[in-house]
Amino acid sequence: MSFISTPLESLEESDLQTLLDNEVSEGKTIDYKEALSGNSDKDKKEFLYDISSFANTSGGHLIFGVKENNGVPTEICGLDIPDADAVILQLENKIRDGIAPRIPGIAAQAISLSNNRIVIVFRIPRSFSQPHMITFKNASKFYARNSAGKYQMD
Repeated sequence: MSFISTPLESLEESDLQTLLDNEVSEGKTIDYKEALSGNSDKDKKEFLYDISSFANTSGGHLIFGVKENNGVPTEICGLDIPDADAVILQLENKIRDGIAPRIPGIAAQAISLSNNRIVIVFRIPRSFSQPHMITFKNASKFYARNSAGKYQMD
């Protein structure tokens, strides 16, 4: 079963390892982040741009805790966070409050690693109520994705 078709709650470290082993690169439906978004307004907007770009195109996965080089995953480093549920809730609140209209069906899952760290995977469906605009701090921008990553829509 592939990463995309595996139920989110069933994902395990081995599924992430398969992405690494097969050198599944970033593109239209997957984006790797080594660390969580910071707390600056710029970082929050960047996170929202990523989420909305998936919803405005084909949907996809935003994976926190995976290092990449030129878009190819190189290491499952994980995140050192004590309460993954609290972090996911905080990120979901950012999505709810910073994108309009709201994106239905977004789900997130924390995957425990053998190194006692966590990877957080967001699965963003293709939205049928698009386009979704970033409203955080009056950004008023729309983003989509292609094989090269996200881009601002005109």
